Amino acid sequence: MIAEILKAQRKKRGQTQQEVAEIFNVARQTVSNWENEKNYPDIPTLVAISDYYEISLDYLMKGDAKYMAKMANEARLLLTIRIGLFSGICGGALLVFSIISFLAASNDSRLENIIPVQLLIVIAAIWLCVIHFKNLKEQMAAPIRTAASGFLLAALFVTLLCLMIFILAAMGLIHF
Repeated sequence: MIAEILKAQRKKRGQTQQEVAEIFNVARQTVSNWENEKNYPDIPTLVAISDYYEISLDYLMKGDAKYMAKMANEARLLLTIRIGLFSGICGGALLVFSIISFLAASNDSRLENIIPVQLLIVIAAIWLCVIHFKNLKEQMAAPIRTAASGFLLAALFVTLLCLMIFILAAMGLIHF
């Protein structure tokens, strides 16, 4: 639909693709690609096209099912990346905190001070996994979901392992 509208408006005004390209600061090939449905203008360019040709954005965008599908897919991808980054950064931070606790314990720090901190880290890791697996996982694309889920489970495992090692050491069953 966008392709047909752009081509019709260009021809109605007696313009070449090169002239249109210069108006919208793009290459002539880009205008050709728009008119042949090989790709679509970005949002700022669509606004400029709407203003220039005096056509409503609603008519330009909603009239084209392919374009709307593309926009929905891009929005989903951005959401997936944001959720994946959130899960990865939080899981990585908890993993780093567990490693710091382990290093502190192995350098003769008092376990009575380290165990409560590690317990809080484990609680935070469990909380993050619950949020991820209950709410966020469904909104993610498969490859990012798999990577984020695996990383979060590994972080949870490491935090629990550190806590168990600290408790066993405090009980005198193992020594650093």
